[in-house]
Amino acid sequence: MLRTLLTTGILFAASTQLRLSDFPPELREQAAEVEKARQSYPDNPCVLYQLAALYAKAGRTDEALAALREMASKGSGVDPRLRDGFQSLAANAEFLRLKQRIRHDNPPVLHAHAAFTIAEADLIPEGIAWSEKQQRFYLGSVKRKVIEVDSQGRARDFVPAAADGLGVVVGLRVDDARGELWAASEHMAPHPGLVRGIFRYRLRDGKLIAKYPVREGEADLVNDLVVAPDGTLYATASNSGSLVMVRPGSPSAEVFLAPHSLPDPNGITVSRDGRFLFVAGWYGITRVDLRTKDMLLLKSSPQIAAGCFDGLYEYEGDLVGIQNCVHDTGRVLRLRLNPSRDTIVSAQVLESYNPLFDGITTGCIARHQFYFMANTQFRRMGAGGTIPANVSFEPIQVLRLDLE
Repeated sequence: MLRTLLTTGILFAASTQLRLSDFPPELREQAAEVEKARQSYPDNPCVLYQLAALYAKAGRTDEALAALREMASKGSGVDPRLRDGFQSLAANAEFLRLKQRIRHDNPPVLHAHAAFTIAEADLIPEGIAWSEKQQRFYLGSVKRKVIEVDSQGRARDFVPAAADGLGVVVGLRVDDARGELWAASEHMAPHPGLVRGIFRYRLRDGKLIAKYPVREGEADLVNDLVVAPDGTLYATASNSGSLVMVRPGSPSAEVFLAPHSLPDPNGITVSRDGRFLFVAGWYGITRVDLRTKDMLLLKSSPQIAAGCFDGLYEYEGDLVGIQNCVHDTGRVLRLRLNPSRDTIVSAQVLESYNPLFDGITTGCIARHQFYFMANTQFRRMGAGGTIPANVSFEPIQVLRLDLE
């Protein structure tokens, strides 16, 4: 995941209201989001996670550990990672015991099989997509290009680096019905000529069909994409908390949900009937009615952590996704919904604590299998999306999971 802001918001079990003045000025905006969330979701494990991280960053160790104890008691399996703000607790005995307890209660799940390897180790891919018609996978890259890979893992450039102003490629989605590939383009640092927005390509030859720039402030950090059955493209904008869309035949992108409508939206998918979008946020998944724009956070028990899904996909009425920012190594989950599609009734861990994991981000569904990148290695990336010359990378391992 490209976001570095996912330590916003948090919730605490204590009944007293958080006082913004208790936090350093640079943390008060986050603390305000925390307080707003905790009023509605006091038992949400993802909110407790972020509360603990906020307290840890503020140097308030006792409060951070209290929030972590409450979080662990929910049994959701979320597992704090140091870079989310817990660096000050790295040698704390109770913190280490809590992590040990979480891992004891949630042992590794190892069902994935090797699918193929990409030799271009420094690709640093964020998005992956599959075309049933072309029998090809497509992967984006911080190198501002898209590659295509056949079923044997043979790769070639599909869109050349920075072609037509393409920036860092984030989300990717194939629209096989119309023979198109959609890509989210971002500039992680100021760079003349690069476009923040959405690019649309012809699948058979990679020809650019159109590009749709977005306005700063309306759609900041265009992140993930989905194509509805009617051909409308929807994209999350994580930093602005908005959704943008491209209607069939429209020459431009437009705002579908205004900024600050959603809590750090990232992964996105659409129901098979085209009625609902499901949008991942930092503490849960929001269902958006495409007819009315009504929004509803999916209900679930405290034992289910439904926040921080980077990639999110519909499969036979369930949601499959990669949860990474509230889990030390990241994990793949399958969420089962009730018939009304307003409640998560259960969560199944499909893969966790795989020794290959080094920055899992997104995946794609091909027939009845889920393909995802085990080691994007984002942590080795330099500032502004650069690739340091003195850093070595491992070949990209793509894994698959059977969903049947």
